[in-house]
Amino acid sequence: MTEKRKTWGFYLILAITAFLSIGVTWLVLFLTRPVLAEPAVTIWTQTVPQAQYQDKININQATIEELTYAEGIGHSTAQKIFDFLRQNGPVSEISELNAVNGVGEKRIEALEKIFYAG
Repeated sequence: MTEKRKTWGFYLILAITAFLSIGVTWLVLFLTRPVLAEPAVTIWTQTVPQAQYQDKININQATIEELTYAEGIGHSTAQKIFDFLRQNGPVSEISELNAVNGVGEKRIEALEKIFYAG
């Protein structure tokens, strides 16, 4: 045998061995994989309607932090509402807060979901 044939024979045996080992590995992994009746990971999704508060907070006694619970009310707007209530006294309706700069109809609606006046 020539040297060239020996080299080609070596590479042929090497390639066959590589393909066989890949095939055997794939076969072992395929045959031993666990059979799952359910997905391994369950992703829970839940659609929740807007929060409905059963125990509303009296807006006349609310802290600045509590005022920020309402959607669209940041710290500065909460501070304005808080100052308004301290300067003008308690309100009998949340809609009276329209007088506060930066509080419009949408923010009044957001406040009414969490607070009551009384």
